[in-house]
Amino acid sequence: MRSGIAILCALLAVYVVAWEASAERAERKGAVALYRATIGFRVLIGAGIIAMLYGAGAVARSDNFRRDWWVSVLLFGMAMFCASQWPADLGVSESGIFEKKWFGIRKRMFQWQDVASAALDPAENSVCVVTKSGITIKHTMFHADRAGFIAQVKNYGIWL
Repeated sequence: MRSGIAILCALLAVYVVAWEASAERAERKGAVALYRATIGFRVLIGAGIIAMLYGAGAVARSDNFRRDWWVSVLLFGMAMFCASQWPADLGVSESGIFEKKWFGIRKRMFQWQDVASAALDPAENSVCVVTKSGITIKHTMFHADRAGFIAQVKNYGIWL
């Protein structure tokens, strides 16, 4: 009976996160539309990173660290991998498009006249905006409001 309740709760959580992802829209900050990862995805990955870092620290401080050091290294490595794969924040305005990665450490901004094309990429389930210098900005399946992003790119840029 308990395992059935756990399975039901997991299915309900997946349904709620999927519903939230389909209903979430871009944030407006002045004239800029900000396309971020959905709230459910940010909570899930953020909690996973925190849990893995906590686990790595707990193993490192345990009495069995000499024998289980590899668990601490593995958990720390997985936490760093998850942090590096966090989807970029995308911003679209009348003047251009920007991408902020790695919690704002890396930011790229392009004017619309520097954008060569934009198109759907069904292989990766994303929308790719390619600049004339060959740099690609991707709106992935983890970002909010794909329809709004496509409409803005079609309005300001070159859509293929």
